[in-house]
Formats: sequence, C-alpha cells, structure tokens
Amino acid sequence: MDKIDTSQRSVNNGALSLNSALIVAVLIYLTVVMATYLRFRTFPEITLGAIAVLILPAIALATKSKEFIRNSALVMAVLLTYEALQGVTGALIHPGNVASLAWVDQALVGSNFALDVQRAFASPTITLIATGFYGLHVFLIMIAFVLFWFKNKVVYRGYTYSLVLTSYLALFTFVALPTAPPWMAGTAENLLKTGDTMLPTGFQIVAAALQSGESDLVAAFPSLHAAYATLFSIFMFKLGRKYGLASLPVAGGVYFSIIYLGQHYLVDLLGGIAYAAISTYAIQTLMNRRRNSRLELPPSTVARHLSTT
Repeated sequence: MDKIDTSQRSVNNGALSLNSALIVAVLIYLTVVMATYLRFRTFPEITLGAIAVLILPAIALATKSKEFIRNSALVMAVLLTYEALQGVTGALIHPGNVASLAWVDQALVGSNFALDVQRAFASPTITLIATGFYGLHVFLIMIAFVLFWFKNKVVYRGYTYSLVLTSYLALFTFVALPTAPPWMAGTAENLLKTGDTMLPTGFQIVAAALQSGESDLVAAFPSLHAAYATLFSIFMFKLGRKYGLASLPVAGGVYFSIIYLGQHYLVDLLGGIAYAAISTYAIQTLMNRRRNSRLELPPSTVARHLSTT
C-alpha cells in the first residue's frame, strides 16, 4: 500500500512540476513581451509557443489523455521560453551588424540561387502552393507531437528533445550571426508577401496575425523551417518506413517554398538540415547511453549472482 501511495505521490508531483513549469514559462513569456514592447515598441515573435498554447490543450482534451496533457505542458513551457528569448534577440540586434550570406550561395552554386529558382518557377499557382507549404512547419510540429505520442513514446521523446535542442542551437546562432533573408538583402523578391494576398480571407487573417508580431526578421541562418521539416521527416522514418516516405514530399515542399518565396538562401536551408541532423544524433546518443546504463547490472548484483553460481 505504501508503495502505491508513494508511486501516486510521485505521479502527482510530476504533474505539478510540469504545470508549474508551464505557468512560469507563460509568466516569463508575457513579461518579456510587455518589456520588449515598452522598450522597443515591437512585439517578440509569436509562432510556435503561442500556437502550441492554443492547439495542444485542445488536442489533449479531444484525446482525453491526461498523460499527454502533462507532457505537452512541459513542451509548451520550453517553446514559450524560447519564443520570448528569440523576440528579445530580434529587438536587440543592430541593423549594422546583420550579414548577408548571398556570397555563400554564389560560392556553392555559382549564382544567385534564390533568384534563379524564382525566375524558373514563377507563376501565381506555384506562389500560392509555396505559401501553403511555408506555413506548414508549425502544424507539422503539432501533428508530430500527437502522432508520435500515441504511436511510439520513444520516438516522441527523441523528437521533442531534438526539437528543443535544434531551437536553442539556432537561437545562439541568431545572436552570434544575425543574417538577412534574400528579400531583405535585395537579392530576391519577397513572394511570400504576394502569396499571402492570394490566400482565402480566413487564412489571410491568420497569416497576418502571425506575421504582425515578428520582431526577429534577421534570423535567416539556419532556416528553422528547414530544420523543423527535417526533424519531422527523420522521426517519421523512425516511426516506420511508410510514414517516412509519406513525409518526404512535405519536407521537400517546405524546402522549395523557403527558397522560392525569397525567405532563405540555399546555405540557410542546408544549415537547417545540418542543425536538425546534429541535434538528432546528439539526442539519440544520449538516449542510447541512458538506456544502456539502465540495462547494466550494478556491481553488487553481479557479485551476488556470481556467489550463487
């Protein structure tokens, strides 16, 4: 009976700590948002964290999974804190310190790759489709959370840890090397702006609401759109070959959209893929070591076993 009570208390304490983490993160997020607005008259970026707060609880209630609610609370706490920090980063960066990586694309492929892609595929239909793919990265995360949670808890943990690590590695890079997207540097057109006007009215309102709060526009390298799409595909393959294959056109669509719409250089895309791969490898290595350490018998157990044989 004592063991059961202790176990139940442990579960309750775990739920409390996760809920506390979410509350603290929300308070940090709101404090930073207001402080940034009062100081710089601009709002920090409101994408992943804000959307997660709105969508994940609804999904949790629909699935009636209390365990999912507890786990998603921790994920939302981390995302909200990341969002607040990224917003501050964008507000603090001086325009004179922003670099353009157009020269890297020139060195890699010998041309202005983003502009070449725009000229080769430019059409209203392609622009509209690309705009749709561009906005998918956030919803891919929400889909991944739910799918991986109910299909494979190990994949879910690996994905969430890798997502967090990728985000913070990118954040450090944004601080150390703020970079301008092609449209801002004048090396390609901002077709995302054109694509937004082509969306149905309801989608235009959503897109405008999300983009109105962006303050970190000089965070092109690495592309988190590419990184998140890559993570989604990597862990879909871990879930199963058929899931992985189904994810490839989605990831490819995101890759194409960020270049075609003038939001990223090729090097930004490659950087996003690299950050996702590095994070996945690091997290997988840590998880494997932890699993192996649990499988190893302690010396006292080994000695006791040998004495009885």
